[in-house]
Amino acid sequence: GGNHVHRLRRLRGPALLTRDDLSSERVDQIVADARKAGYHFFLSGEQRAASLKEAMTRYPPGEEAWVFAYGSLMWNPAIEVSEAQPCTVDGWRRSFCFWMPMGRGTPELPGLMLALEEGGTCEGIAYRLSSDQVRSELGLLWNREMLAGVYRPCWVPTRLRDGRTVTAVTFAIDTSHCQYCGDLSMDRVAHHIAYAEGRRGACRDYLANTAAHARALEIHDPYIEDLVRRVTTLRSEYVVPTVRLNGDGVGEA
Repeated sequence: GGNHVHRLRRLRGPALLTRDDLSSERVDQIVADARKAGYHFFLSGEQRAASLKEAMTRYPPGEEAWVFAYGSLMWNPAIEVSEAQPCTVDGWRRSFCFWMPMGRGTPELPGLMLALEEGGTCEGIAYRLSSDQVRSELGLLWNREMLAGVYRPCWVPTRLRDGRTVTAVTFAIDTSHCQYCGDLSMDRVAHHIAYAEGRRGACRDYLANTAAHARALEIHDPYIEDLVRRVTTLRSEYVVPTVRLNGDGVGEA
């Protein structure tokens, strides 16, 4: 059991995402800037709202809801939750499988971001939203995750470590999206993660934070650990997480 919600402390680099960053006004500005830069696939506020409405057809009104986190949502949730539990989702795996020319990359050297791809198993954190949190927090979550329309929201059976099984909403890759790049070699993935940097920071920080928080939750993901080794080799330095769990060292010992 136990509640594994963690407070995060910034160590270096750009600040963590906050609720203010996820306001519709801020997000609409990011979308406008992206479209001006030629990225016409970024979703409008209306398109994000339509996506959320469609996903909510699977949600029984007045009930609590769960969210499955497998990447930065594990270490920078920026939403209010009532409970957080380590968990496992079958049939999906973590994959750095879409280009990010903004944020943690540039058009010249785009970063890569995590999504769920079909096949395998994925461990992460399940966040419980109480019935009165569902509308506000999922609205913020959609502003965050559905900016570029790269993800396909879906509800997945989720096994909590304490034995319960719940249905959680999560974000899988849309393999028809123009930014999808699921067939890259591990060498190429590691190169982009090692060297891509943008307005929101370095791609390697995203990898390091995800790896450290997985380890702290006793989650072992060989794919993530392999990429940490490769990026460490490429840079001749260990990739160090930029956020900590409760101010304690993560990934140490």
